[in-house]
Amino acid sequence: MDSTKPTRMARFNDLSVDLVYVIFSHLESQGTDLCNLALTCQLFRDIAQRFIVRNASISHSVRGSRTKMFLRTLLDRPDLVVHVHRLELNLLREDIHWPEEQQAINQITRQLTNLREFCYLSRDYKAWHYSVPLPLKWIREHAHDQIRRVEWQHNMAPHELRKCMELPSIDFIRVRELQDDSSGRFSSFKLPARKHRTSSLKELRVGSPGTMAYEALILLLQMPKCLKRFTLESYDTYTSTMEPTALIPLLEAVQDSLEELHVETRRNMLSPFPRTANFSKFSSVKKMSMPFRYMFQRGAAASEIGAETFLPPQLSDLTISFVSTRSAKLRRFYSDSSAALNGFIEDLNGREGVSSGLPQLTHITLQEHDSHLSFHPDFDHEVLQTMMESWDLSRLNVEYRH
Repeated sequence: MDSTKPTRMARFNDLSVDLVYVIFSHLESQGTDLCNLALTCQLFRDIAQRFIVRNASISHSVRGSRTKMFLRTLLDRPDLVVHVHRLELNLLREDIHWPEEQQAINQITRQLTNLREFCYLSRDYKAWHYSVPLPLKWIREHAHDQIRRVEWQHNMAPHELRKCMELPSIDFIRVRELQDDSSGRFSSFKLPARKHRTSSLKELRVGSPGTMAYEALILLLQMPKCLKRFTLESYDTYTSTMEPTALIPLLEAVQDSLEELHVETRRNMLSPFPRTANFSKFSSVKKMSMPFRYMFQRGAAASEIGAETFLPPQLSDLTISFVSTRSAKLRRFYSDSSAALNGFIEDLNGREGVSSGLPQLTHITLQEHDSHLSFHPDFDHEVLQTMMESWDLSRLNVEYRH
């Protein structure tokens, strides 16, 4: 008779606290699993709550101010403060414009000294909304040294963007609209020479409103040590877009370090420009997204288009966005645009006996946006499809997206 007792399998409660901590770290902070675990026992509650608050999100509620509730939690449980790494405010205009709410948000950000990411999403933002105070006040020295990412889905003044860029660990900033506040008390925005090449910022995404602080942004772009990615966004119907020729002097300070350059326009009116942009001096750019009208002039002959004369020499991935129409009545107006694009693609693919001027450029994406009543379309949809079917491309990979 075998008297050996069977080995008992270790129970979850027998695991060390460190191992439980590692297991809990794989659960989503916004899910229900951590909340359920917090209700089981005191040990699990203490560990689970650390991950529940790691990615804190405060959203609009008709039942009461969740901002004040979260502030009360931080004041009652100061041990949780150090575990909050991301704070997201997903609020309505009516929430954040109340002085009491602004005061509560300021108190929260002052408490969160270990914050890594800060995000404000204005759910009902409109271009004519007045500005919202940036709650990162930097009252205590080195209070937000750990912040690496700031997303501000609202308008922002240049002096506030400068504060964000001065954060010692900042890596990414996104601003919905950088507004010109020259009529206010910050009319003479200046950047001291000692601030040049001091920011650790690697990626900047900034909106382009009708009154963009162009001169201020030129100064601000002198701050990053090595800016890798720059995106100019314009998604709103009521805002205009910077002219192509204005983009070159804007980015002069970072043209040697940029690896990605994007101009994104989806919903706004983009009229034909008298001159296009020349990006040939951007020696490090490998990935680029541009509207069709930033690169081509209507009526430009295909023989006049030399891709190597206006595109970055190291470019390997290019996205061209355009607006199309399905109206047969307007088809005759877009023959010049079709000829320009067709000649451009054939030039990059390499004509018979002539190699491409940009050998590293092997992938092109054609991003189509539907026409709107106020838009000036670039192409007729059916003409473009027929032209793409006729291409016999040996080197290029052309992808179509809608």
